[in-house]
Amino acid sequence: MDKKSMSRRNFIALVGTAGITALAGPELIGSALANRHPHPRPTSLRYLDRNMYRRHTTVLAHFDAGEERGAKMQMMAIGSRRYLFNRGDVIDVSDALNPKMFNKKGYAGNQIQLAYNKSLGKWILMTGAGVAGTFSTPQAPHGKYDEPSMIQQNINQKGLRGVRFYDASDPAKIVPLSQWSCDQGDPGREVQTGSGTHRSYYDGGRYAYLDTAPDNSFTHMESSVRYYCNGMQIIDVADPAQPKFVANWWVPGQREGEEDAQKKWREYGDKESWTTLHGPMYVPKKVEDGGRYGYSAWGAFGMMIHDLADIRNPKLIGRFYPKMAAGSLPFHTIDIARLDRGFVITNPEVLNPDCNEPYQPLWVVDVKDVTQLRLLAKLPVPVPPPDAPYRTFCDKRGRFGSHNPPHMKAPGRPAPNFTAYAFFNAGLQMFDISNPARPRNIGYFIPPQPGSLDDYLSYPRDTDAVFVEWDRKLMWVGAGTGLYLIASPALGQPILEPMPVAEWSLAGLNAGHA
Repeated sequence: MDKKSMSRRNFIALVGTAGITALAGPELIGSALANRHPHPRPTSLRYLDRNMYRRHTTVLAHFDAGEERGAKMQMMAIGSRRYLFNRGDVIDVSDALNPKMFNKKGYAGNQIQLAYNKSLGKWILMTGAGVAGTFSTPQAPHGKYDEPSMIQQNINQKGLRGVRFYDASDPAKIVPLSQWSCDQGDPGREVQTGSGTHRSYYDGGRYAYLDTAPDNSFTHMESSVRYYCNGMQIIDVADPAQPKFVANWWVPGQREGEEDAQKKWREYGDKESWTTLHGPMYVPKKVEDGGRYGYSAWGAFGMMIHDLADIRNPKLIGRFYPKMAAGSLPFHTIDIARLDRGFVITNPEVLNPDCNEPYQPLWVVDVKDVTQLRLLAKLPVPVPPPDAPYRTFCDKRGRFGSHNPPHMKAPGRPAPNFTAYAFFNAGLQMFDISNPARPRNIGYFIPPQPGSLDDYLSYPRDTDAVFVEWDRKLMWVGAGTGLYLIASPALGQPILEPMPVAEWSLAGLNAGHA
């Protein structure tokens, strides 16, 4: 195990009574920064851990050291050149050991989706925009319930509540194409309605799948950290310059006027549960190519599978809805990369620091019969390295729990027996899933913690996201101290030279790209 000390300067400043971050602005929604203040335990560290820990991992490169590189990542390829999109930037990672900034702040929006549209012969980028959260503060520990002015700030918030489309075919010059407001009104209006988007999906085909509250009536959100509760919206983007509405779908009870249905919820009245789609709905095969099913994470409502045979009338056909303690975000993402093996992996997102909420598991779910979902296993709970100054990650400051799996759209075929998750203060955690009924934790990469202890918003997202190039056996880890390139013998021998992409992770994905 290697250790290495590293520090970074603070990068977030608080503004406004609701604690919205200057960096995040209105682009982030819902759980974006979760609970805004610590809850130290008697056994909690009184400092941030600047050490690096590794087991069965090697650090090959470190880009933008000391800077925030969390948030989602997407990749495009032109010949042997590969470009990683992250936090508004385009990074050339063709020469893996020497990642280079290629186009700084080339687009707006962090919730990014990028895919090649074969019929247009263009790489299309979609980014999201939404309202801020109604987060907890020391003065308002129950967020919107303690401080109703947060709700009014949501209602009055200016700017786009929806998605933007770009032509990214030339990553050096990304060209805006259109904007879409999820309330179907003029996207140029100063004040729009509903929540906008948080997690969406676009595969380069005819349809895009958004998570949104499409107007101001979707307010039956139990959790204190959001005002609106989201359902799913499908739009037609055959012409990304002119998106068109296709369908909305939501859980009965989410909307004002549906109180009778709301009162039947298991979560009704608890003021904690995430009664909303977190998203996105992943559709592993394009509908126009014969794909039929969409898999989505609905917070406290569990995992849902929809039949999209009639795209204008999505039909709920399968649901995994286990008993769980109230709190956290129990279903955050569905990893559909191993449907050929008959299972998916669901993961939660921890919202509070210092384990001030129930630990929600990562479930391995048998989906061979999409109408009868069956539990196979839970992924093991990570434990700290033996030489760490804590015996549980609950005592390491910040949030402990999963956040993001490797993205569904990536170069190469996903490894059938291996996966990895960004786990906030537990770093990158790797798992052997060769036997999905008996998953094993097989290694980790834990970077130094960023920020300073007296500024909570500077350190809670230690390890936020991971993007895997399955063909080159490389893992890009987005953390609060930069972007790390990680290799592991569990994934295979890394390929470091530029290389064209021969195939992508999903059937038909990016077909025909140069």
